[in-house]
Amino acid sequence: MSDFEAPSREYTRPPMTRGVDPQRMNWLWQLILQATDLDPDEVRVALVACGVAASTKRLHSWEVSDQDDAYFPLSLAELERNLRAVIAMKKQRAEAIDAAADAVKSEPEE
Repeated sequence: MSDFEAPSREYTRPPMTRGVDPQRMNWLWQLILQATDLDPDEVRVALVACGVAASTKRLHSWEVSDQDDAYFPLSLAELERNLRAVIAMKKQRAEAIDAAADAVKSEPEE
């Protein structure tokens, strides 16, 4: 199927299979970690760089089951902040790589 062919059927939203509590979004955080190459240690570094005192213990508390003693609920606002911190860190890294590449290009040849 090319990009211009119509799909064989119309898009439909999947049914909601759970109630969503915006103060308990750990399940979504866990799904994001499983679906991406996002590393909790990288998230902690990004949060600390943004001025958020995120400990390894706190990040771990978002990854465990709500039945676990180490569980601590993650709010939707925290989840968004975490993702935005990672995006900002990745952008800074990309800009640093670009700047280094530009510096190498502009060095005079001997």
